[in-house]
Amino acid sequence: MWSSAEAGYDVNSQYRNSLAKYVLPSYNEWYKAAYFDPDKSGGAGYWDYATGSGSAPTAVASGTGTGANGNNEAVYNGQSSPADVILAGGLSPYGVIGFGGNAYEWEESSINLNNSSGSTSRGLRGGSWLNDSNYLRSSVRLDNDPSHQDVAYAYIIGFRVANLPSSGPTTPVPGPLPLFGAAVDFGWSRHLRSRIRRNVNILLK
Repeated sequence: MWSSAEAGYDVNSQYRNSLAKYVLPSYNEWYKAAYFDPDKSGGAGYWDYATGSGSAPTAVASGTGTGANGNNEAVYNGQSSPADVILAGGLSPYGVIGFGGNAYEWEESSINLNNSSGSTSRGLRGGSWLNDSNYLRSSVRLDNDPSHQDVAYAYIIGFRVANLPSSGPTTPVPGPLPLFGAAVDFGWSRHLRSRIRRNVNILLK
């Protein structure tokens, strides 16, 4: 948590310093980079899956190809381990790899989107290689306590880093930020809750 006494403090989000160059993506940034398609047929809009489709992607252990159903593959459904970050399924419409099924990824945002308490659970997105396609849908958002440590489940949660522009608004508008691959095995997790929490519709257009 940043405080008002520190340079870069942002009253709208105490999780992110306005001077930061590298951050975890917020709820809006992660969602838009994964599911938004500016060239979608009929006008710009959001897909159900990060592979740019309304149908579940093909499950693969590793790769970046196109499945039999015509949409990009994703790494999920009982694979033996996470895939290499550069072979973690097909690209999102923005051209970012690995949003579906390789590892759950931390959001910067709290589960309630208030971003005002350091102890509040943070959002998780994207499913893991142990899951099935139900966890890959845009409507699925889980959460976890950022202070909890459980090595037994660390291997299914990672994070993605966003590189922010050197100038711009204090709270960046979500868009095609450079988002780097998810890394796992950091020990910041516990057993994921079986309850799936539906995302709230506050997406920036």
